[in-house]
Amino acid sequence: MVISRPGGFAPVADGTYLPHHPFDPSAPAISRDKPLMVCTNKDEMAFFFWERKENTVFTLTDDGLKSRLDKEFGSNAEKILTLYRKSRPGVSLADLYIAITTARAFWLGSLEIAEKKYEQRSASVYMYMFTHESNLIVPGTNHRLGAAHATEIWYKFNNVDLEGPKDPSRPSLIGTDPDREKTALNMSEMWTTFAKTGRPNAKGQPPWPAYALPRRATMMIDAQCKVEDDPFGQERVLWDSLIS
Repeated sequence: MVISRPGGFAPVADGTYLPHHPFDPSAPAISRDKPLMVCTNKDEMAFFFWERKENTVFTLTDDGLKSRLDKEFGSNAEKILTLYRKSRPGVSLADLYIAITTARAFWLGSLEIAEKKYEQRSASVYMYMFTHESNLIVPGTNHRLGAAHATEIWYKFNNVDLEGPKDPSRPSLIGTDPDREKTALNMSEMWTTFAKTGRPNAKGQPPWPAYALPRRATMMIDAQCKVEDDPFGQERVLWDSLIS
């Protein structure tokens, strides 16, 4: 089975279509001299499983996980699962599946964008992964939502203490953990310094190197941020071998 990154045509507001994806086959020349930040959240797909009330994902058994991977990845399923078990020891079956599906839907595309921007050898590109986990428990399970899709929005605008929704049946995605304020200060400052200077930075946090090959420096954003070189590199290499 061959696994391909998403492609096709991109619709625009007036109903017409762009002739190709902005980063296919290469980074756009129009923004060649503009720096770029690219990101994913560590547990992107957890949001969509929560939203769709697919609680079976958060309580997966070995058989359930293998069944899902067989259906989605065919003959590559066992290879993918074996590598992820090795690269993420001690992780729950639910988190393994969330990591695998997040890679396919979000992470790989973000890496491709960062690498194509870097290949222009012009303005810098900065890669980050939002890793701060929401402690919200997915209703009907014992599973934390984690660093799911959209949970970073409150943090980039530093509004994690705004009053939450009035409906108690719809709790805030970001949860109530005490480190959320520090994480929000870090992330919002990185965004604002990037907007002002073209280079993201935050007081008390490590310097953020531009993304470049082969290092692949990535800022892991949390209450205490850290720079990791080629995070989940074994997984990246595996996906590269499977994607045409």
